Amino acid sequence: MKLKAWLIGACALSASLMASDAKAAPQILAALPMESGIELACSDGICAAQLTTYCLQRERPAPTMGAAYVPATKEHFTLVLTSTDGQEVRLPASEHMRFVENRGFMSVAASIELGRMKALGAQSAKIVVWEGASLIPVPEENDPNPLTEDEIAFVTNSLRTIGQDYVDHQPKAGSAQLLAQLNAALPSDGIVAANTFNGMWQNSIGDEIPLPASGAILESAEQAFEECSGRASTYMVGGLRRCLEFQHDNMIRGLNVEYWQNQPGS
Repeated sequence: MKLKAWLIGACALSASLMASDAKAAPQILAALPMESGIELACSDGICAAQLTTYCLQRERPAPTMGAAYVPATKEHFTLVLTSTDGQEVRLPASEHMRFVENRGFMSVAASIELGRMKALGAQSAKIVVWEGASLIPVPEENDPNPLTEDEIAFVTNSLRTIGQDYVDHQPKAGSAQLLAQLNAALPSDGIVAANTFNGMWQNSIGDEIPLPASGAILESAEQAFEECSGRASTYMVGGLRRCLEFQHDNMIRGLNVEYWQNQPGS
């Protein structure tokens, strides 16, 4: 009986600690730069782009599903609106878009309502992420361990600079971004046909790859695509999407571990 009571007490304490962690501010995230812009895809009245992100703070809890974020520096995220006649307007993305955790710390969805985009005079849009961009979680009431101004400043400046060397500028980071863009451009469901990475890219996006087309970046992306496709001639979109997400997240997770291991005091 004593053992049973001890186990019940231990489980209750564990649940209490987990609940406390869930209320604490989650990790500040770094957003990989994409200065050529990520096109917004529109569906069901929402236009969104998937940003590739990683965790800058190993000691804080990972964001829960749907956790809201905001740019640490508004100038690091630009919403580019294109009208029907091809005219472009650039606005601070933070004033018009929502940023929400999508898959752990490895992807954030940046979205705007289609109606709002149209009201701004745009037929299409993309979001530009600049070098050194970070996202901070929206504060919640009764947070037992809120982010302080000093903590935010240290993470988004000093630690973010370290992340540029160990994550942002690595070929696998570029490969992960290619996979994310390809995945976002695929149709929502059904079957697609293409037997190479380049063939799928051209069918879904076009000829131009918006990253420095170094051999290492393309080679890693192509290898990940081949593992997902099995070199078949047709693919079910749902299965291909999930596999590409796994490949993307696996690349970012590996780079994130290397960054953590090279943080000051690690």
